[in-house]
Amino acid sequence: MSSSAPIRPHRPDLSGAGTADQRRYPRFSLSLPGRFMRADKLDYPCRLKDISVIGAAMTSSAALVVGEHLIVYLLHLGGLEGTVVRRTEDGFAMSITATQRKREKLAAQIKLLSSQLEISEAEERVFPRRPVNEIATLALLDGTVLDCPMLDVSRSGASIVTPIRPPLGTEVVFANQRAVVVRHHVEGVAVEFVNQRLEEEAALERSGETGSS
Repeated sequence: MSSSAPIRPHRPDLSGAGTADQRRYPRFSLSLPGRFMRADKLDYPCRLKDISVIGAAMTSSAALVVGEHLIVYLLHLGGLEGTVVRRTEDGFAMSITATQRKREKLAAQIKLLSSQLEISEAEERVFPRRPVNEIATLALLDGTVLDCPMLDVSRSGASIVTPIRPPLGTEVVFANQRAVVVRHHVEGVAVEFVNQRLEEEAALERSGETGSS
């Protein structure tokens, strides 16, 4: 799901703060592209509107049901799990299920992203993909190994043809590189290389340190 507007983080939206949780976990307006997977194992595009460590609001054209469990993957924030708690005119709001350690990491990521004056739209596809006609090995943690044709590849990841679609966020080894499943498509899945994600997080941390100095 693309947009012609740049990604513009804003100050925390505390206008509705009235509960202990809202005061303890401030909500930030943050526009990031993403995708989510429902129980039918299909994935759908969405865009983050605002987020705290306990919940988030998304825009989406999908008709979701309150109580539905979702796995969401967002640019820069990675994978999140949660439950739909409310439908809105343009999407839905969800609670976030996470360990304390995951919430602390998420809080740090949100803070760093929100400190950026502007994140250019180009970051939605930093490394352009090129079509390829090659086969590489996909290995799952349960021992499954498949030889999968590649549709395209970039420095950050690849789109591959595979008869199985592991859930979003699943860690795999593809072409001898650690990777994470970030998208499902008609012919298979797209994976993001873990080393690239680590480099991205390190870059965000460096930019946060520069901005606070």
